[in-house]
Amino acid sequence: MCALCLCLYWIPVSLASAENDRDRDAPSDVAEVLARLEERASGMQTLKADFLQEKHLALLDQPLVLKGTIFMQKPDLFCWMVKEPLRYTLVIEGEDVRQWDEDTRRVEKISLSKNPVFKTAIQQLKDWLSGAYTSMVGEYQVAVLEEAPISLEFVPRKTSLAHEVIDRVTVIFEPDERYIRRIQIVEKGGDRTVLTFVDTQLNTPIDPSAWKVEQGVR
Repeated sequence: MCALCLCLYWIPVSLASAENDRDRDAPSDVAEVLARLEERASGMQTLKADFLQEKHLALLDQPLVLKGTIFMQKPDLFCWMVKEPLRYTLVIEGEDVRQWDEDTRRVEKISLSKNPVFKTAIQQLKDWLSGAYTSMVGEYQVAVLEEAPISLEFVPRKTSLAHEVIDRVTVIFEPDERYIRRIQIVEKGGDRTVLTFVDTQLNTPIDPSAWKVEQGVR
């Protein structure tokens, strides 16, 4: 399984046109909520969380399910580790990407600087997890669906590449608003992906082995 397929399995790539910079401001109440959420997340330096990813396809009765763990350490360390039903590890350090999967049992290296679309996808993934929500206003129209807990809806703007395939993204936060509990992506064709985070730990030391993709080789 390639890194691009894994990350884009649930995170849409969005590249807004530079020619359409107008109408990019969120309504004042939405802007206040986004600013508050960013403030709550501003103290986060490390994040570790288990995840359950469910891909619901219109043609299948049962969802496709992945289980694993993510690690993130500011400013530029990130690990996406799938444990079930297959093993796959993606580690990003700055512009360098290393990935391993049990099918090939090989470590592959990728440079983000040479793969701008992949780089955009990875950056958006980090933005979701680190709390950089106001940066998404240029790509999405944002609405507050619920106040307790906070639930936000992101609808891709017509200038966004995501507009071609994504209908909407719903993000639900934990009651303390410090991190995300669930992300749901609904595609134009009706398929949807739900990513649920559990046992989230903020600002706890991360074992250095998390950044060694070669651990999957053993």
